Amino acid sequence: MIDPLQRLRCPHCREGKLVPVEGALRCLTCAKISALENGIAALVADFGAHATELERARTINPLWYVEEQLPEATSPWRHHLKKRRLYVEKLLGNELKRRGTAKVPALLDLGCGDGNNLKWLSVYAETSYGCDYNLVRLARARAQNPQATIFLADILDFPAFDGSFDIIFFNHVIEHIRDDVRALQTVKRLLAPDGLLVLGTPNEGAGWWQFAYRRDPRSMETTDHVHFYTAETLTARMRAAGLVIEEVHHMGWGPPDWKLDGRIRKYKLVDDAFEWIGRALLPRQASSLYVAARPASVA
Repeated sequence: MIDPLQRLRCPHCREGKLVPVEGALRCLTCAKISALENGIAALVADFGAHATELERARTINPLWYVEEQLPEATSPWRHHLKKRRLYVEKLLGNELKRRGTAKVPALLDLGCGDGNNLKWLSVYAETSYGCDYNLVRLARARAQNPQATIFLADILDFPAFDGSFDIIFFNHVIEHIRDDVRALQTVKRLLAPDGLLVLGTPNEGAGWWQFAYRRDPRSMETTDHVHFYTAETLTARMRAAGLVIEEVHHMGWGPPDWKLDGRIRKYKLVDDAFEWIGRALLPRQASSLYVAARPASVA
């Protein structure tokens, strides 16, 4: 197994490899230092500006990016989250069979948050990585995933070499990124030539969930989502970024009411009933989208 740092590059010169020095990482090319903040590598070119931007966002909603992300076992949507996980595990299991291996060399949870998903994703890779935009969640991710390489990063200026990752899990993140095509181009750059992207996002461009927003205008004012995708709009942007779509999957149906949805879908029978009826009658109006894709160069 290679040193996990060998896949990461200097956020300052974007060329050099990183080596540990006391309390920090140093670039072998430009010699600049990337700090360790509470033991987590802060791989952004200007950490002060990065922190200021997060504080600006919290003036809109103090809980953005810091409130705890409930794990599958305790979430009101635990049955839906389990369906998501089982679907992704099926994709990853098939990928390992295709490759004829028990694990891929490297997997990245891009925007890992509290690290809840990284706990089960890590079994598919020899080396697992988790990154996010803020240290509060990264501290939780590191506590849950001591085996993984956890670091702070900006997706639009990502501190890793081209082709570094065999699998990238990009889950419910892209709807927060204004320049989504550029983010997807970053994903393409980071994927190995035969790598697999598994991307999840809300299906909030669908009429069913747009109706939920119209019923509760306050929810539109307080959301930090900047994109509201359908399968068509999402896959068009993925193709524009140079990705080849292999599979699109809709999952999760519920009432078009944000509060009621969480209250009643915590019951398995209710969640299963909505899933069965929704898949039969409203197949494009699911709450979640998942897309599997690869770099266009392998098409």
